[in-house]
Amino acid sequence: MAASTSAPLSVVHRYLAGQFLGMFLPILAGFILLYVIIDVFDRLGILLRHQATADAAARYFLFKIPLMVTHVTPPAVITAVLLTFGMLGRRNEIIALRAGGISLPQTAVPVMTLAAAISVAALVWNETVVPYCARKFEYVNNVEIRKRAIRGVLSDRAIWYHGADGFYNIDYVDRAQQAVYDLTIYRLDAQFRLRSVVNVARAQWIDGRWQATDAVEHAIDGGTFQSMPLPAEKLSISETLDDFLAVQREPEELSFIELRERVRFLTRKGIDASHYLVDLYLKLALPFASIALALVAVPIGGRLRRHPSMAATIGVGTAVGFAYWVLLGLSMSLGQTGAIPPLIAAWSANALFVLFGTTLFLWSE
Repeated sequence: MAASTSAPLSVVHRYLAGQFLGMFLPILAGFILLYVIIDVFDRLGILLRHQATADAAARYFLFKIPLMVTHVTPPAVITAVLLTFGMLGRRNEIIALRAGGISLPQTAVPVMTLAAAISVAALVWNETVVPYCARKFEYVNNVEIRKRAIRGVLSDRAIWYHGADGFYNIDYVDRAQQAVYDLTIYRLDAQFRLRSVVNVARAQWIDGRWQATDAVEHAIDGGTFQSMPLPAEKLSISETLDDFLAVQREPEELSFIELRERVRFLTRKGIDASHYLVDLYLKLALPFASIALALVAVPIGGRLRRHPSMAATIGVGTAVGFAYWVLLGLSMSLGQTGAIPPLIAAWSANALFVLFGTTLFLWSE
């Protein structure tokens, strides 16, 4: 009896998997195309203002597509799940499955398995392809489109910047605090010889100028070396905060391992890295949004019986997806401000949707 039951069930699972993939792949492609079109119109003014070549513009959007894939995969999954069950309901196949003794959890197995595979693939994708391509499209944007000179040399931990007064070494540029930390300035003379080294623990960009704390200058005069405190009014930095931000790698340009190393490095320096902790945990949480959203979509789609409206189905998917992103944005904001721990901030949306989906499963039975 078990063998006779499992054989038809495997046929049903293959059929449902095929139906889901037949929906998911074109929906994913459509979402990516829509994303590209919106981004083209959004950046059209910048491209025209800087007279960007067609080749540079094309490579910018081409390198940005992997990041777009990361963003649109969870909405594509929930839309595909709802449309799959919507089509099954329109053809009365859900009723037939129930009449044949196949429960909703059994029906959900192939869809949830594929959603889990998509999540794992998204995690690998985000760790390998996305950081490389993100660095590429940032380079095209800054150097080839905006025509900015290459002023910074980057590592995963610090920034080397060629400025007007010499070379700057910066441990961290904080966008939120509008400050730089552990700044070292190697000042050179006209003959490119080192004349002094300035160490600044923290410099903040306020009202269009830098205000520094604990600045010390080590002057080199011939064979003598003299250290003295440098008053804030005598500290001259020609570059602005935006100049330094332009050469700092953003979290999407780093893999999980690289970002974790940056957090550890800043923490050892005594710099608050809580803002990066939310981004760090989100690199693991976001790929698994596909599972959380599919878990909610399956019982909603499974309740569709006869001739469901496709517009209503898509509307439900949009509403659920929008609720997820709102909840995720809220929890991220709370995590970045320190109101809740970063780990909870990154995973709370997934956890709540898994709980909600499980409740819907139990209710549907």
